[in-house]
Amino acid sequence: MNAIAFPIPDAEERQDNAAFEAVMWAMARPGTERLLPKKGLLPVALSLVDLETSIYCDDLELREMLARTGAALVPLERADHVILSGDLTASVAASVATGSALYPDQGATVVASVALNDGPRLRLTGPGVDGVVTIAPAIGPEFWETRARIRYPAGFELVLVEGPRVVCLPRSTLVEVL
Repeated sequence: MNAIAFPIPDAEERQDNAAFEAVMWAMARPGTERLLPKKGLLPVALSLVDLETSIYCDDLELREMLARTGAALVPLERADHVILSGDLTASVAASVATGSALYPDQGATVVASVALNDGPRLRLTGPGVDGVVTIAPAIGPEFWETRARIRYPAGFELVLVEGPRVVCLPRSTLVEVL
């Protein structure tokens, strides 16, 4: 009888898988917190980025680590994945790739370091939201106003990270600043 061999993931791959799973579940339930296996932007970025993707990263040290994945480093406007340790501004919302009605999948995924409870209150509704969810990430109203002007199904996915916590907002999530 022949045994079937399966690859056994190492600790690093298990961490990447756990981070991807946390992001996946947070994306499926917008506005709900999930825990990452390790704090910070790096575990999320490593779970999303590979040699077939392009990235923009505003943090030099993190950019150097992500470059080792083989992903192409490109300007903000052309990136599949935008990794930000700085503020999410209206300028960022207006500059990232949003895809189109025919190709919404060409919209970027924006991964940002944000205090999750220090900003204006937001009311979330839409697919995956059970009724209404309220969150308060430290992102100014101008960002949300710019995001609201993008016509669905175009848009970008938003992954907010604070320490080991992650909250996601897909492009289909409606955001109202309270």
